Amino acid sequence: MSILKRMTAFLTAFGVAAGLTACGSNTRQALVVNGYEVPAGVYIYFANSAYNEALSKLSEETPDLDTTDLDAVKAATLEGKDVRTWVQDKATESCVDFVLTEQKFDELGLEMGADEDSYTDMMMEYYWSGNKKAMERNGISEDSFRKILVSSTKSDLIFEYYYGIDGEEGVTEDELYTYYKENNIRCQYVAIDLKDGEGNLLKSDGKAEMMKMVEGYRDRVEDAYDEGGVGAVMTEMNYVKEDYSYYVTSISEEAAGVEEPTTTTPRTTAAAETTAAEETEASEGETEAETTVPDETAEEETAETETTAASEEDSTDEEGDTEDTLETTETETTTVAEESTEAGTVGSDEESNTETTSASDEETGETETTDTQTETETVTYDNESIISLIDPDDYDSEDDITYTPSKKVYNKLLEIEEADYGKPFIVEEDEQYYLVVRYDIEDRMTDTDLWTETASLNADYDKYGDAFEEMTDEWASTADTKRNDAAYRRYDPYKFDFSTEQ
Repeated sequence: MSILKRMTAFLTAFGVAAGLTACGSNTRQALVVNGYEVPAGVYIYFANSAYNEALSKLSEETPDLDTTDLDAVKAATLEGKDVRTWVQDKATESCVDFVLTEQKFDELGLEMGADEDSYTDMMMEYYWSGNKKAMERNGISEDSFRKILVSSTKSDLIFEYYYGIDGEEGVTEDELYTYYKENNIRCQYVAIDLKDGEGNLLKSDGKAEMMKMVEGYRDRVEDAYDEGGVGAVMTEMNYVKEDYSYYVTSISEEAAGVEEPTTTTPRTTAAAETTAAEETEASEGETEAETTVPDETAEEETAETETTAASEEDSTDEEGDTEDTLETTETETTTVAEESTEAGTVGSDEESNTETTSASDEETGETETTDTQTETETVTYDNESIISLIDPDDYDSEDDITYTPSKKVYNKLLEIEEADYGKPFIVEEDEQYYLVVRYDIEDRMTDTDLWTETASLNADYDKYGDAFEEMTDEWASTADTKRNDAAYRRYDPYKFDFSTEQ
């Protein structure tokens, strides 16, 4: 388990506090594992965490069970055990893992570096400062809690020893790179709700009309693909999302009787926007062709302009100067940017295509002066999703699996082959239509975007986490464990105090 996951688990565990007092002299050690005496505070922490896990499992298995009713909890069972026994066994397992981590770390000759020490100090300050009173009130000392934090870091270092890049098991970066690429889907999708402005499901006629709209969106994206490839598709999908949002708002306002809709005009395709811009420039007499008109034409616009131009010409003739150089500049810039995800840290790429031309009068040697014309279009990854592949074997049942955005869309994305990356597809659900596009994830697998150090580490844990767990289970199977029955009775999970009082 990664450090981040462990820290999250720690914080969750101490959302509640155990209502226990300081340890008695014969209960300072809760158990002994391979000769290592486990401090009572470490056991209390793991017992508290296990009790929270037990309540969560009970809520999932029996939604009607009131987990605040102690009698109801005592009457329940988990995996064929009463809750007290289940919690104690779970806490014991955690304590055994804690000890084996300490002993294996020393056996392998590993050391905590300055970075690990600094990280431990930071985590200690964050978690201990916020839970100090609750932990001390329940018999968990600062030293015991630090041991738990350090154990988490040591466990990660042991994992890296075996399964890190170039570690004992021979893992390579190329292997992890391939694993990430093959186990994540890069895509865009727009969900079209089959509902009217009042939120009611549409009838067959209404669904048919919505399908026509979705097919229109699909055609727009297909045209974008044919004309500009994947980059144009990304832009068009963003426009489709905006257009659909406009549509939803408009029908909601109409259903609510809003006379003057507050929505803005929907964006259309990039090609349509360019055409509209050209028409506007033509109507205002500002097209590129007109920027090369000789000075005499411009001077005829007003008498004031004529006088000024004449004055400037006289001055130029007397001093022998030339006029300013005319440069008509057209700049098109594409900027690609992305924020981080359930996958990791990403960066941005920039592509710019700048073309500069000079218009001059070759016969007279004179040049023109005009305003610089700049056209900028931005394409972003904001509406993209990175979806991790699901292994059904990791779940107890199909009902436990959550698909993004739905099982049918997920399966469709899986079916799309590389030759069809960038092409749009329609997926029909009972209450939504989806327009989906899958992209080549490798296009974004750079160290400043998707393939960061964190992504590599997460891929490592995803690929080899189960193998590492099997390895540690094997170590635990031969551990010599002796419980201190007095301590186990003293730190009864049913006596835990779930108040938030600090």
